Amino acid sequence: MSNDTEHTTSTPTAWLRVLEWFCPAYLYEGIEGDLLEQYDEDRAAVGNKTANRRLRWNVIRFFRPGILLRNRFSIRLIKGYMLLNYFKIMIRSMAKRKVYSAINIFGLTMGISFALLIGIFIAGELQTNQQLTSVDRLYLMRSNNLEAANQVPLFSPSPLARLIKEEYPTLVENFYRCSDRNITISKDDKHFRVQSLIGDSTFLSMFGFPLLHGNVGTALNEPRSIVVTAKIARQYFDRTDVVGEMLTLATEKNGNQQYTVTGVLEDWKPNTVTNLRDMNAQVFLPIHSLKDFNGFDPEAWTGVQMISYIRKTPVASEDAIIEAFTSLLKNKAPANVQSNLKMAIDGLDDYHLVSDNGLKKKLVMTLSIIAIFILLLAVINFINITIGNSNVRLKEIGVRKAIGGIREQVTTQFLSESLVMTFVATALSLGLYELLRTYAGNIVGTSLLSVIEFPVSYWLFIGVVMLATGIAAGIYPAFFLASYKTLESLKGKLKAGKGNIALSRSLISIQFLLAIGVFTAAIIITQQVSYFLEKDLGYDKSMVLTVSSVPRDWTPEGFNRMDAAKLQFQQVPSVQSVSLSWDIPNGNFGVVAELYRQGKQPEEGVGMPILMADEDYRDTYQFNMLAGTFFQPKGQVQQPDDMVINESAQKALQVQVGDKVQLKGVPIAFRVVGVMKDFNFFSLHQQVKPLVFMNTRNNLFPAFRYFSFRLQPGNIAQSVEDVEQRWKEVFPNDPFEYAFMDQNLEKLYKTEIQMKKAAGFATVLMLLIVLLGVLGLASQSVTRRTREIGIRKVLGASVSNVLVLIAREFIWLITVALLVAIPLTYYFVEQWLSAFAYRIDLQWWMFVLPGILVFTIVLLVVSGQSLKAALSNPVESLRIE
Repeated sequence: MSNDTEHTTSTPTAWLRVLEWFCPAYLYEGIEGDLLEQYDEDRAAVGNKTANRRLRWNVIRFFRPGILLRNRFSIRLIKGYMLLNYFKIMIRSMAKRKVYSAINIFGLTMGISFALLIGIFIAGELQTNQQLTSVDRLYLMRSNNLEAANQVPLFSPSPLARLIKEEYPTLVENFYRCSDRNITISKDDKHFRVQSLIGDSTFLSMFGFPLLHGNVGTALNEPRSIVVTAKIARQYFDRTDVVGEMLTLATEKNGNQQYTVTGVLEDWKPNTVTNLRDMNAQVFLPIHSLKDFNGFDPEAWTGVQMISYIRKTPVASEDAIIEAFTSLLKNKAPANVQSNLKMAIDGLDDYHLVSDNGLKKKLVMTLSIIAIFILLLAVINFINITIGNSNVRLKEIGVRKAIGGIREQVTTQFLSESLVMTFVATALSLGLYELLRTYAGNIVGTSLLSVIEFPVSYWLFIGVVMLATGIAAGIYPAFFLASYKTLESLKGKLKAGKGNIALSRSLISIQFLLAIGVFTAAIIITQQVSYFLEKDLGYDKSMVLTVSSVPRDWTPEGFNRMDAAKLQFQQVPSVQSVSLSWDIPNGNFGVVAELYRQGKQPEEGVGMPILMADEDYRDTYQFNMLAGTFFQPKGQVQQPDDMVINESAQKALQVQVGDKVQLKGVPIAFRVVGVMKDFNFFSLHQQVKPLVFMNTRNNLFPAFRYFSFRLQPGNIAQSVEDVEQRWKEVFPNDPFEYAFMDQNLEKLYKTEIQMKKAAGFATVLMLLIVLLGVLGLASQSVTRRTREIGIRKVLGASVSNVLVLIAREFIWLITVALLVAIPLTYYFVEQWLSAFAYRIDLQWWMFVLPGILVFTIVLLVVSGQSLKAALSNPVESLRIE
């Protein structure tokens, strides 16, 4: 008897139960005896720790076909009345334990709902562009200038895509080149600014976009033809069958021109990137239309200026295509184009995930991990709460076993209950998903499918997740409860084994660890995003209103019209200053060139963006000048060869005010008239780089696309209304599309803002689920220690002593979780922050504050759960066996 007791109290009994689970019954007793005998010998020879390890290893060694296949497998059909009996018992049990049943279902519902929201978003991101024809063979051409400090790899020499298709037909079977434009399109009194692409007639056949109306093969063949989406057709004509109708386009070179609708596309699905980048293009024009807009010849080697795509043949390799590009540049391109230019290609199947340094991929991975964590927390809650309240089911199990029930039936019953509860939680989560999908879509920046739009594959995946979640949540409680002996079950006495307590504590520690880690990450992400939006960028972005729907008439008459419009806007009392420019400080620029000081060799040129603005740009954005002026003072004639540089460009070019610089390949010399202090034109992901400003009336590319207004402090809404009213008077046929600079900058950090919102939402959800888990473990602890609490109270313990007794283990668990979470979280957030040129400094409070808040909230929950036991009559507590 003493030997049996010794084994019961010291042996890793959980591992013997594992052996009992897979080992045939007629072999188990003999194997168990041998293992216990060996265990006693090992314990005497090498100590308890090593003996325990050897026992675990010996159990694992028996998990082999020679043992498993000796089981007598049989299929026991469960009669319908038995299933009905299981269902009745489950309903009665849930009705008796309403609170805990609700907590279980509620926790699973929240976990599954969040996983569903994130899962649908991730599925959409992974399917982006997958509807394109032969997407695995579609590539974006990318140009790398080996010397340019500020290159635009998205653009490539415009003749190159056509040439590789014509001269290497065994490598490339199709191509498409385009230039994007925001165009004012009118029909009668309807005027809208529409994102458009001007490109080759191969657009539809290249990517496989279907037409509702029109001929795919000829829709973009004729000059001044236009293909629109069904959305645009309805916007202008209130119907989609509009082939042959006319639309008026405001062109940059030739004024208003009539275009004929030759095709109507289906509306884009949520996962279509219409120009295969992040742009919602709705109108498509033939490449002949370039003469109406920017005017360059797509077949001329005039620089790197078009977005180009190719579709390789099934047998072609990427390396062979790159070699073909190198050969074409060497044999066809002029020296100024091929110099230091190297071509590359990026597959379109995952381009949107890996572009921009993989920001979208990082977002998808981060949200995936968070979703798994939250679902894991919900499963942990189910296990803890089920075990913590299992004493009320023990007598039921004992009675069932006493009248002939076997362990497998008990296990099946509890697994069935877990699956049913998971099914109910899944059904509720689908309804919650439908309620939250619009809100969640705003967080992640996309629209999420409605439940009724789910394809069959989604439902199959949901079914698999539901089944896996139900089994994961119920399998341990089922085996735990079924493992009780009949006598123990009839007594209704919980096992006080260390294994079960250790498991519960481990699970709740994992919950604390995950919650504190995500909470800490959310704080740091929020701080970094706030730093982006609040940092001094070197100019004053407040009160600056930008309008992008400026009529693009770049003729001398068009410039004169803009000068007259500026005078009109300056007369608005709420407007402090007005500037006309091609660029605003949002990181988006159109021209890159290599500049060098006059007198030096072109090979010494430094690549940098060329920005275009008028003389009022400095007054509008209020950046600082280090020397000279920002173009000519107001009232003086502006010189088209004036240039203003920032201090980084001054250092790179080694020039002063009054010196002249040249652009590589351009005979015109430009005079430096001012040096401005460095400011952040680009996002804070990268350091300030050299850049130059030319006047909008420059000799190379006179152009504009933005009006910027600095508004007077005061009523912002009224100021915008005043500007809009004057706009309608000055430009009656052009829409008023505006944004504040703060809004423009938020677009630069779209992914980080999405991550911030998602992390904040996940933190709240995680804390709520963790509190449910604490409730489960506290319930288990109080139930297990009820008699102990009664004895302590009889001996004089106060209510506060009892509360400390219960809370003590949670304090220890949170402390351990915090000590583990801090280094792990520090490592991951440090990796995330390393991607930014400008970043916050990590502070100690960012790691300690989440732990303190979690500790405080948990302490309140534990105190509430323990208070009833602390205030109860000790006599009643001592009656509990």
